Amino acid sequence: MTRLNNAVPFSGLAALLLVVSLSASAAGVHQHGLAQAAVVLEEQNLTVTFRAPLMDILGTTQPPGDAAARVRYAQRLAQITPPVPASRADCKVVSAVQTTVEQLFPEGHNHRHDHENHEAHEHDAHDDHHDEHQDVEAEWSFICQQPDGLNVLFLPFLNTFSSLTTEVVLLLPSGQNAQRLAPGNPRIPLE
Repeated sequence: MTRLNNAVPFSGLAALLLVVSLSASAAGVHQHGLAQAAVVLEEQNLTVTFRAPLMDILGTTQPPGDAAARVRYAQRLAQITPPVPASRADCKVVSAVQTTVEQLFPEGHNHRHDHENHEAHEHDAHDDHHDEHQDVEAEWSFICQQPDGLNVLFLPFLNTFSSLTTEVVLLLPSGQNAQRLAPGNPRIPLE
């Protein structure tokens, strides 16, 4: 794990700017095997975001060919489970949002059809999306009754997706920190 410390106090605005800049920079940089996470703790509010290349999560970027494949994709995405904060912090999940199969591959728009004799079907608007790199994203918000007890955070799903190196940006009351988690390492120290 690589660690960078910069003990600079922050505000809610700074936390928001960090998360937005992480999202913007991650949107422009797509590298297989590399995930990004952000952890922001302000007072009792803990927010964790995660982004990884679709290929590293599903093992493919191809649309599901049938209903069984959609189910397999959904099961794989469901393995991205909420982070586990240190128990002594007494944190409870208050919201969780993550990429779904439907968002990645809307039903009724199957690209495995015949591309020769269908002039009525316009492809120009979506052909480029086949060449784009897609990411899976998740965000969890927690309320922590004892935020001073939050000394570690686990991302248990990193054991499942053990080929991912994860770059983590932290904004904590003690300052800013960046870490690089080796593949298979789900533990983020917060001290």
